[in-house]
Amino acid sequence: MNNYTCNRSFCLVNAVQQSLVMLLSLAAVMPAYAAVASATVSADITTKIAVRTINGLYFGEISSGSEAGTLTLSTGGVRTTTGGVSVNRAVAGSPASFDLQGAPNASYTVSFPAAVILTNGSPNSMVVDGFNSSPDNTGVIDASGQQTLYVGGTLNVDSNQSFGSYTGLLNITVDYN
Repeated sequence: MNNYTCNRSFCLVNAVQQSLVMLLSLAAVMPAYAAVASATVSADITTKIAVRTINGLYFGEISSGSEAGTLTLSTGGVRTTTGGVSVNRAVAGSPASFDLQGAPNASYTVSFPAAVILTNGSPNSMVVDGFNSSPDNTGVIDASGQQTLYVGGTLNVDSNQSFGSYTGLLNITVDYN
């Protein structure tokens, strides 16, 4: 150190000044090995995707025989049956339809539950599974920010299924890719 007599604050300031001078002189004589680069940082805020239900999935009027079976409803409204299930042609089914609104020309993915349970207010139930959509599970919102999504599925009917109106809730998830 030095031979100066000092009070505490003066010595502290002097010591800091001396350290700073030494550090700066070292930096001046050290070779420059470091390189500096810059990158742009950005973010895009886009419109949230919105889903509005237009119509629910309706399988129409059906009958159950002594054999279990299925009723598959396509996204175009076509019904096909297996087993002991028959349809009343006078009361047609209809696929569910949803209005999607979001960023123009953005691609999206639709997710469905594995199954939906329909009940008639008593212990009787039926299962709907095999959900499908048009456009398929992935689609593109049009240039105006709109897309209509149609959803079909398969209703599993027990043999001699109990009479009644069966209902359940289909929740879909739509997200940008």
